[in-house]
Amino acid sequence: MSLRIPLVAAIALSALFGACSSDDSGGSSGGSGGGGGSTGGSSGSGGSATGGAAGSGGSATGGSSGSGGSATGGTSGSGGSSSDGGVPDKLSQTGLYSDTAKGTLATGVEEYQPKYQLWTDAAVKKRWVYLPPGSKIDTSDMDYWVYPVGTKLWKEFVRDSVRVETRLLHKVSATEWKMMAYQWNSGQTDADAVPAGVQNASGTQHDIPSSNDCETCHAKMKDRAASFSAIQLSHSLPGVTLASLISSGRLTQNPSGAFTLPGTATDQAALGYLHANCGICHNENSFTFALVDMQLWLKTGSLGTVKTTDTYLSTANKALTASNPSTGQARLVPGDAAKSDMHIRMNQRGTLNQMPPLGTEKVDTTGLAAVDAWINGL
Repeated sequence: MSLRIPLVAAIALSALFGACSSDDSGGSSGGSGGGGGSTGGSSGSGGSATGGAAGSGGSATGGSSGSGGSATGGTSGSGGSSSDGGVPDKLSQTGLYSDTAKGTLATGVEEYQPKYQLWTDAAVKKRWVYLPPGSKIDTSDMDYWVYPVGTKLWKEFVRDSVRVETRLLHKVSATEWKMMAYQWNSGQTDADAVPAGVQNASGTQHDIPSSNDCETCHAKMKDRAASFSAIQLSHSLPGVTLASLISSGRLTQNPSGAFTLPGTATDQAALGYLHANCGICHNENSFTFALVDMQLWLKTGSLGTVKTTDTYLSTANKALTASNPSTGQARLVPGDAAKSDMHIRMNQRGTLNQMPPLGTEKVDTTGLAAVDAWINGL
């Protein structure tokens, strides 16, 4: 049975020090939210969970039904009723697939990968994006992209070789995103909306987050998505990349090229991990920042050296300011991970001090080792 921190406590936790989950909102074993991204990913979500397109035809419970028409190329869903504010009841109605049972992507839907992954208790993820034809992402602020209305991001979670869920994040207006997670049926032919979430879903220890839990994490980002962003897409992995977005004219302002994190491979691994797993909460757009002034979302204009990053500047030898301080001597003690609050919180689960607070029941030993190696080398 998984341990799930109550949402009220989790929201309070997100205002504490540690490494809040990112892009995606987490939702794999142990809790909702978290991201997270992604999408991050980015979204994550956390770990991103997320919002659906308008449904069509039939009755609407908890929201109005959408318009008719088929779901291809990432367009509005069709057929069937809507269970949550106009979000389709079925994944097959969201526009991800032209043939859901066969896994054939709809026209205009493309796969992408964030360079730095959100930890969701070892769940394996796939991500897809749909941008409306002719639309551009507003990149006037390269650190916080603003996506065109109609943008959709999906993230699939496989746990213990079981495809458990696919989340949808859908921008339906300039100020509103719809968020929904869909649990795959036993035949793996379609997935059903689960707005209340599901614990230990499909015989695994993976917890599907509620729509409210998704919002808890994604609302901390300027325009909700986290893993589909400048730093996360600065790579040459398969799928959509920053370079492909530039070449296809999808950005309002093009950077000169991909962004590279500073320092050694050890530095980059830790900075990227914190960016993806903690930056969704620890950034200046989040209410968390007013309580704990720690900035772990990397800025593209501050990547000259490790010590010019906000990650370093807001943690190294900084006094603890959380309402539930740990036994650490500072947020980050250069040369001594064991005395760093960051290490102590990342190495906990099932406590009010754990970080990330959502989306995970297992310590990410690989990620923790990467952060520890970085701290010890400073």
